[in-house]
Amino acid sequence: MKEPLRWPVPAIFAVVAGVSILAAELTNYDLSGNGQQVLSTLASIQAAVFAIVFSVVILGIQLSTSRYSTRLADLFRSDGAYKKTVGVFAASLAADIIGLLAFTHVSRFTLRLLTSVALGLASASFALLYFFVDRTLEQTTPEGIIKRVKQELTPSQIIADAEAADNDPSETDPFLVPVSIVRSAIDDRDVPAATRALNVIDNQVEELLKQVSTDQVEDDTPVGDSLEELCTNRLPSAGEKSVDEDLEEAGSEAVDTLSSIGSNSVKQELEPVAIHTSQGLGKLVSNVDFSTTGENVRKEAVDESGELLKEAAEAELWDTAGTGTRILGWRAAQSVVRRGPTERRKLPYTSLSLKYIPEVFEEVVDGAPDEADSLDLFRRASRREEDDWTSPEEWALWSCYASMAEITSAFIRYEVQHGEDIVDWSSAGSGWAKGISTLEESGYDEMLRQWLGTLLYLEYIESEVGNQLMSNFRAAARYDVSEDLMEQTIDEILSEDLDVQSRIDSLPGQIDPVEFPRTGSTVRPVSDPDYPFEEWLELHKEIYLDRAKGSGMYAEIEVERGDNGQGDDDGDTDS
Repeated sequence: MKEPLRWPVPAIFAVVAGVSILAAELTNYDLSGNGQQVLSTLASIQAAVFAIVFSVVILGIQLSTSRYSTRLADLFRSDGAYKKTVGVFAASLAADIIGLLAFTHVSRFTLRLLTSVALGLASASFALLYFFVDRTLEQTTPEGIIKRVKQELTPSQIIADAEAADNDPSETDPFLVPVSIVRSAIDDRDVPAATRALNVIDNQVEELLKQVSTDQVEDDTPVGDSLEELCTNRLPSAGEKSVDEDLEEAGSEAVDTLSSIGSNSVKQELEPVAIHTSQGLGKLVSNVDFSTTGENVRKEAVDESGELLKEAAEAELWDTAGTGTRILGWRAAQSVVRRGPTERRKLPYTSLSLKYIPEVFEEVVDGAPDEADSLDLFRRASRREEDDWTSPEEWALWSCYASMAEITSAFIRYEVQHGEDIVDWSSAGSGWAKGISTLEESGYDEMLRQWLGTLLYLEYIESEVGNQLMSNFRAAARYDVSEDLMEQTIDEILSEDLDVQSRIDSLPGQIDPVEFPRTGSTVRPVSDPDYPFEEWLELHKEIYLDRAKGSGMYAEIEVERGDNGQGDDDGDTDS
């Protein structure tokens, strides 16, 4: 962007004064005859040009504010170039008036000096006015206004604006204007402008994150609240709008911006910001529609969120890994619940259950301390509140399990309702088996029994919903566990010491599980089973133990289904 004269106002006045004094000393012009005419002409011309040009400038500002954001007026009003130009123009007119008033009362030298000053200030004011008008008109273009916003969106300015907005509701949040520009560009279907504006936000937030501490971005702090609004509302909203306008590239850029902010916050170990970005990505997973553009943006949001959570787990940011994983599972379940019958299946949910949650879980298990292994965690399923806190490590372990169970429950209910699968069940089974394998290699025996018992419950559901549903789930859910572990797990389920049903039976995609972890309705996926789970497990206890003895080789289980040996193929279940 073209800049106005970079000299500060005192420097301009100093140069004008020095040149004027030199001109008055070196010249011998007698201005007593036409000096008044010169000053009067200068004053009238400057007044006319000032009025006309600033009318054009105001029109340009109106065009920018009406196209991008009404709050751009504050940006122009606080512009240093604007204040400098007006100040020099006012000084120039004042010099003309002073010269006219003092014309008959001063010496020839003083008259030459006043005239030289007036001419110098007039030249400086016209030069400043040219650069200011050129710069202002450039800001009526997308490229110009984005460059201007970039200049204003410095870390120090972001902090100052956030603090001002926190103290005075009439002040503007620092990210309101840039996101408004993104939305306006999307309205105009100007993808390059939207992409450039999102890149500016990404780059400037990256610089901000390098300069702030965790205390500055906590909840209920000015900068923290501003970044939370940006990551959980403004950017996801821009991504949703891109999908609504069928602008996949802009939607993808919104996902990349959120992912980049999250990745940079993980690098700087700023957990609050990383959590906000995972929440924003989760919103895109659940809220975008089911068009081709929406599906592609959703898949990218799942992939970027999964990679971000793996980075957080590798960095041992357990709160980020736990909260992000829990939100991702919940949002994915919401998406499944909202979806109707569709030809686009198995994307992006298969990668979620096969790859991302199991891989995050593996990182958490490898890094969490052994004392995090407690079944009380699974009974309470509580967020860390007041004095009864769940540790970050426990929260991360619980969240991986709860998210895996919630999305699996959503898959089952979708298939029961619509009669078609939405996920590759062999991959879903492999994801559960991967979790068991991860736990078996660790010292978390109680948690291992929880995962193993839940997998047994899923096999029970598969046997009860009919041969046409959850196909290939059991064939993929192979696991190699000891006979003692299998027997202990089954015995704990039968004695009600181990609850492996509640997370699958809870309706998926309901109330925010982070804010309200203990609430939610429970409806079993199978409404009228041939056998209760416990009775079914008793019938097949020996088969499961034989399977354990067989070093994990899968033994096909034929479930007894009444006199005719057939299941209820019409799927008499709750949807």
